Amino acid sequence: MAYIAFGMRNRSVAALGLLALAPLAAHGDTAPQAYAAMGVRPADVLTGTVLNAKVLPGQDKQVVAMTTYFTGSKERNDAVGVRLDVFARNGERLVPLHGRDFSQESGGPVGAGELQLVDLDFDGVSEIIASFASFRNPLIEERVGLVIVHDEGEFRTAWSGPIAYDATRAAREVAQERRDRFEREIDFGNTLRTRGVTLFVNKKVLAVAGERLPQPRVVQETFPLRASPATP
Repeated sequence: MAYIAFGMRNRSVAALGLLALAPLAAHGDTAPQAYAAMGVRPADVLTGTVLNAKVLPGQDKQVVAMTTYFTGSKERNDAVGVRLDVFARNGERLVPLHGRDFSQESGGPVGAGELQLVDLDFDGVSEIIASFASFRNPLIEERVGLVIVHDEGEFRTAWSGPIAYDATRAAREVAQERRDRFEREIDFGNTLRTRGVTLFVNKKVLAVAGERLPQPRVVQETFPLRASPATP
């Protein structure tokens, strides 16, 4: 199952005609440049998304890459890597600005990295929405999502958490009260109406404490992303 921008299926967004959600195309020669800057051989790349967009204030665009690749290790925990990289262009060179290694951060095997860039606050600068699969427990299906914003001169994770989780098969590994199954999807319409101050997420709960619900239950969650803009 693919999760682009936490399963971006919000019909209200299309109705609003929000160009902020339009996909950003990669230049044809950008991906090989990005992989070379990372030190990753193109032949080792399993999946990769390389986009050219503004994720920093200013006139210039940056290169943002989400890469799932073979690391060369024979160990299960780090045989496949997932990383996020942000580069600036300096002539023909790509200069690293920001990097995340989700393999190391997760502390276990990962895969299937995905990336979307969305301008959540209408300031002309896109926020980074990333996700990856976590296989720390083979009996738990889990996909982790992150919303990364640029604040006060640096990138920070404004929100992170499971966006797809199923522990209903982990009877011996997980306490009864945690054997849930749910999916999360960003409510882009409401999030954009707050100009990126508050993240709205629709959480669809399919099972609780190992018991499948007769009908999925949808709960709307809210999380702070950034401070409200100062009033002039």
